[in-house]
Amino acid sequence: MIGFPLPRRATVITLCLPVAVLASLALSNPTASPPVGHPPPSADWRENVRAFAEAHLQHTAWGPAHGRRDYEMTLRLAREEGVTVDDDALYAAAYLHDMGGIPPYAKAGVDHGDRSAQLVDSVLRDAGFPMEKAALVKEIVDHHQYYRPADTLAVAKLFRDSDILDFLGAIDVARIVSLTTREKFTPDLPHAIEAVRQNMLKMPGLLQSSAAKREGERRVAEMQRYLDELASETDSLKALQ
Repeated sequence: MIGFPLPRRATVITLCLPVAVLASLALSNPTASPPVGHPPPSADWRENVRAFAEAHLQHTAWGPAHGRRDYEMTLRLAREEGVTVDDDALYAAAYLHDMGGIPPYAKAGVDHGDRSAQLVDSVLRDAGFPMEKAALVKEIVDHHQYYRPADTLAVAKLFRDSDILDFLGAIDVARIVSLTTREKFTPDLPHAIEAVRQNMLKMPGLLQSSAAKREGERRVAEMQRYLDELASETDSLKALQ
């Protein structure tokens, strides 16, 4: 249209349009509340989920720090395996997968993974999570347990591997020792150290991905060095308690 002047009427409309748009924007209320029953979408849903976990799911062995490690390790394994994962679903699942094992959310007789899957919808909806991905979150959550067969979904397999890896290495020692006197399987320090040894022996065989197996080998060696040093300093663990 360069070189062709607009008709006068079109010129008036063109000049008035911005004023009309500005007037419309001025009359609108950007802070108006959404309809009741429809939580507002949130660009900060990740912060909301993390904040919920930090406020309500604190635990030395399977709290928010454990969730963060699982999230970051799954991303690492995915890169090494060449697997594409849904980062949103993975993040939400990582922070909420053990929710059902922590009071007051735990329910007697219900596996903590199953319980978590029952509860996550309400947390995600309140956080402003894109709920079309909620089913994937629940699938990851409900298949993370090391004592269950792995899911067929790639991201669920890698997340399960990541969760198992947190039962290996120096971090496992810290987590299990932190449970001493707090759990039935760790009534005292000798029992806690035995649990560490059992994890070192049993967990590597449950890993599926090649990347996780490589990391598992490194962590097993780390644990063995720790146990050897502990034995040398405690008369073969006889002076542990």
